[in-house]
Amino acid sequence: MIDLRPPLNEAIGNISNWRNRYSRNEYPHKIVLNMMYRAYTTKFVYDAFTRDELPDYDDFTEAAREVHRFYGQMAATEVHANLIRWMQTRPNEQVGTLITARMEALATQAETDPKALEELEFSYIFELLNDMSVLYFIAFRLCGDSEVDAISKMSGAIIEPLDHMDYTITKQVFQQLLVAPYMNRNYRPIPY
Repeated sequence: MIDLRPPLNEAIGNISNWRNRYSRNEYPHKIVLNMMYRAYTTKFVYDAFTRDELPDYDDFTEAAREVHRFYGQMAATEVHANLIRWMQTRPNEQVGTLITARMEALATQAETDPKALEELEFSYIFELLNDMSVLYFIAFRLCGDSEVDAISKMSGAIIEPLDHMDYTITKQVFQQLLVAPYMNRNYRPIPY
């Protein structure tokens, strides 16, 4: 099983920092920006994996390190310079399980509605854990594990092989089998 405590703590730390750094009107949109940044970057990594552009490994720790290094490279070389333009020109594009227009609508509501802000913060944490799960899944796959074996190692669940797993479907699998149960056990709204 994968330990989701470090990414949970990272997400909570980010929320705390952004709350202190940004105004009440800016803060919800900062969350959306970061959610989309992570989604686009993770999609680049997933697509490179499916095109066999990442090396194979014998050791999971080395594979995970490479996946995270490649994630950082994709963030810097592909996503950083293009993210704002993509969000503006393709607001209804689905990236994994996220759509900019939907998240921005929630962010606008969250400027004045504490319940919407709580939903947005929950979504940020949930999506961060979900994308981290996808990166770990890729690392297991680079070590030679089948889709079913990788999912089992990560979540403890045994599933039937799926016909096609793209980035969106992989996120949906981990939402159900790993992230939602983990969040149900461990998430507490962060007092403002």
